Amino acid sequence: MAKFIGSPDAWTFISSFARMNYSFKDKYYLQVVARSDGSSKFGENNKFGFFPAVSAGWIISDEEFFRENRTISFLKLRAGWGKTGNADVPGDAQYGTFSAADNGITYNGAPILYPIKLPNPDLRWETSTTLDASLEMRLWKDALQIEVSAYRKSSTDVLMNVSVPASTGFTQYWDNVAEILNQGLELSITSYNFNGPFSWKTDFNVARNYNELVSIGNYTPDAVSGGTNDSRVIPGKPVGSFYLMEFSHVDPANGLPVYLDLNGNETYDYDNSQRKYVGDGLPDIIGGITNTFSYKGWDLTILATYSLGAKIFDSSGKRQMGVVTDWNMRAEILDRWQQPGDESFFPRLTLDETTYSLPSGFPWWNTSLFIFDADYLRLKNIAIGYNFTLKPESRLNSLRVAANVTNLFTLTNFPGLDPELVRDFENAQDRNLSPNVTYLTPPQERSYNFSISTTF
Repeated sequence: MAKFIGSPDAWTFISSFARMNYSFKDKYYLQVVARSDGSSKFGENNKFGFFPAVSAGWIISDEEFFRENRTISFLKLRAGWGKTGNADVPGDAQYGTFSAADNGITYNGAPILYPIKLPNPDLRWETSTTLDASLEMRLWKDALQIEVSAYRKSSTDVLMNVSVPASTGFTQYWDNVAEILNQGLELSITSYNFNGPFSWKTDFNVARNYNELVSIGNYTPDAVSGGTNDSRVIPGKPVGSFYLMEFSHVDPANGLPVYLDLNGNETYDYDNSQRKYVGDGLPDIIGGITNTFSYKGWDLTILATYSLGAKIFDSSGKRQMGVVTDWNMRAEILDRWQQPGDESFFPRLTLDETTYSLPSGFPWWNTSLFIFDADYLRLKNIAIGYNFTLKPESRLNSLRVAANVTNLFTLTNFPGLDPELVRDFENAQDRNLSPNVTYLTPPQERSYNFSISTTF
């Protein structure tokens, strides 16, 4: 397979795989997959990657010793191990590239070409190794279904567009940089609460994921781009950690912000060299609950989602709740210092941002003052519909009317527009390395829909 979006991004991809499935007595299952992928995006000695996988399942409830169990109607244990590859880089990532011939730049009156990107002939596949297991259970004649899963995913040779010293004449190039670990637990429960003319089903799920940047190899954190001086990759911490000067309080005597340096000492002086890990944007728990009701021709579905433990850095807040500029101010600024003795959340208003960093006068940028809890419970969707009962002589096969509301309301302590956000940034890498940063990010819209559908 080949892709062409102009000549720089032309690439080819070739794959082959074999798969074997085996079952014994319809209760023991085994699957083995062997896959080889090749991509022209990588260096000559690294074009191909081998990605095997194996999984097995055992339906325990079909065993003779289990058949007299009147509570558990189905019990299955499954486990798997496998490797996958990622080649999501530009088609010319491994090559050193030059400017276009018609770049308009001349030397001594003659047109010139010049290099614009470093080559990397050692560029290779990013590989993820995943180990997972799950237990699926159905109780009381399938009235209650439970599935518990655990997983561990280790990604090595993670592909990133890293910065290089400008003294080399270049700025960035693609390399295999990091090792990232994800591991967690997932629980899903389906309950059939009522069956009959009136039915009610509940689906509930909750997940906990631990994320850690294990290593960035020989690179420094500053070399791995992402964020705008508000987040950083920190080995041993989650990807997308907030890296800021820690804010302590507003001095009641003068209204100035008080910071904490790396040793925990109070200071008025904002200093980028004193930034530290002050939280991250990854939630501790996420999940949702769906209730589905039906009665005769009516049906109603209600979906709620939730997230706990995440933080948001309000990057636009520093321009709207302190320094007075041509930006619109926000209502939260009412809780600001105004006179000696005031106990306030925000420091005094100023026209000069260097006021917030005495005595050095360094521009006051990123502090933990603008980190907020991102916990929320959101009524994500409500859908109600009615299916008409049609007479046999009707020309219609079916007729349904339905109404749908999305994002009806959200319960949260986050003072901004939306606690559930994706960073608005130039590229995927910056968004992934610095999540949960809002910079005038628009909220998700609330939508109302009404539909009539029919078949003839």
